[in-house]
Formats: sequence, C-alpha cells, structure tokens
Amino acid sequence: MKTALHLLAAMMLLLAASCQNGTPQETNNPQETGTPQESTLIIEEKDGVTLLCHGDKPLVFGWVDLENEMSADLFRGSYNDSLLAALMPTGASRSAINAYMAIDSVHKVLFDAGLGADRGGKLLENMKKAEVDPSEITAVCLTHLHGDHIGGLLLDGRAAFPNATLYLSQEEYDAWKDGGPLAANNALWKQVMAAYQGHIVTFHDGETLFDGMVVAKLAPGHTLGHTVYEVGGICLIAGDLLHAQDLQLEHPQFCARYDADPEQATAMRIRIFNELRDNGHYLAGAHCYKHFINLKDLSKGIRE
Repeated sequence: MKTALHLLAAMMLLLAASCQNGTPQETNNPQETGTPQESTLIIEEKDGVTLLCHGDKPLVFGWVDLENEMSADLFRGSYNDSLLAALMPTGASRSAINAYMAIDSVHKVLFDAGLGADRGGKLLENMKKAEVDPSEITAVCLTHLHGDHIGGLLLDGRAAFPNATLYLSQEEYDAWKDGGPLAANNALWKQVMAAYQGHIVTFHDGETLFDGMVVAKLAPGHTLGHTVYEVGGICLIAGDLLHAQDLQLEHPQFCARYDADPEQATAMRIRIFNELRDNGHYLAGAHCYKHFINLKDLSKGIRE
C-alpha cells in the first residue's frame, strides 16, 4: 500500500503538468504559492518531509533529521548583544537539522545526510516511512564535512546509501583529507571515505552536475570549502549559510561560533540573501525549521 507521500508525489507530478500550462491546481494543504512564478507550490506532509513543485522542474523534498534549538550564546559577541537579547528573549531559537532530495526522471540526489541514527537522526526513519529506499539514492551532495551533515552517510559502519556517489568541493576535500580542525570529525570523515571508497567525486566552483539539474557554488566562510547548490532554477540548498532562521534572515550580521571565518561567512550570507531576494529562488537551509523560504517575504531589505 502506497504511503501518503507516494500519493502526494503522484499528485505533484500531475500538478507539474498543470503548472506547465500556467494553471496550478489547489491542494488540500498548500503552504504558499508564488516564487519564482505563480505556479510554484509547496505542500507540507507529516513524517518529516515537505515537497516543492514547480512546473517541469525536479521535485525537491525537504527532510527533517532532527528538531532542536540554537542557543543565543552561539551568536553572542558577533554583532549586537543588546539586539540579540531582544530578538531571542528565551535564550534560544527554534532550529533543525535537515537533508534535502531532488529527483527527476533519471536522478535521485540527496543533499547532506544529517547526524546519523546512532546520534538521534531520523532521516532514514523518515525515508522508510515514505517508502524511499536508500539504495535508490544515486548521489549525495555534501555542503561540507561537519558531523551533522555526514553522520547519516553511515549505518553500522557501512554506507547507508550503498549505490550513491558522494560529491563535494575540492576545497572542502583538501581541507579535511589530511586532518581538519575537529578531531572527532576527522575520524568520522575517514570512516565515510572508507565506506564510499571509489565513489567520491570532487568539483570546483560553478560546475554543473546531473545533466544540468544542479549547479554547485562555492560559499566559504562556515568552512573553507562550504558549498551551496542551485537546484533546477527553483531553490538553493544552502547548508550552514545560516543557523537560526528567526534571527539571521532579518539580521544576517549575526554569526554563529561554528563559522570558521565569521567575516567571510557574514559577507557570503548577505550576498546570497540578496541574490535570492532578487531571483525569487527558495532558500533551503540545513538548520531552518521551515524547509523552503521565500526571501521576498521578508519585511525588511537585506542590502547592507
């Protein structure tokens, strides 16, 4: 018996056909419509997944790996502590750990893989609920190599996605291949490299992947080789471009302590936010509790 997600995906494919004709149909629970064109539809579904559809573009899924919070302490001293206290009166901001998947008629591409089940990650559990077989994933694009993005690549020490090739920037690969700044992360990455030996591909800024479905764009600051991915001309898989949605979307000057180069990370965040506001593509952040965000909806401009 097909799950609600399968039925929803089938419905989205039908909607895609109608979107091509410029006549999107109504759904039972649409989240929003609009950008990049009026035919874009977002439909939320339980079991930790959100679907994005736009005409003949790839279907993009947002998966919840873990819901959590970001402490205000992570941002203290980065910009304006008085404003921080006013914006985060409880001392924390709602957050999450997400992964994304884009599919077309040929490719099933995962973007990041979360923490891993042994650390509480629910990506594989949510994929199973949706009857998405990890063995069907053809590629995993990594925004960077921190543990909450690569931990889910392993299951009992083996490749959780046995038929997938890993993609990451050459800069990120070089930064970690001989040992990066986080010892625990070094050990985890070595395990991942062993599990996916012979199936790791590196790229450089601006390269097009998967027959044009994805464009990889270097966005350093959080890490040396941090990468964002433009998918189907409809959304940007943004990785750790931001960590606290409610804080940094309106005030991108705030920077989390996780960022290796705060000045570069802040400049990159502001630049990309402005680009997304202008082109209407959705922001899909690794730590945003809302999977697909339209920056045109922000009450304030970003240009600073």
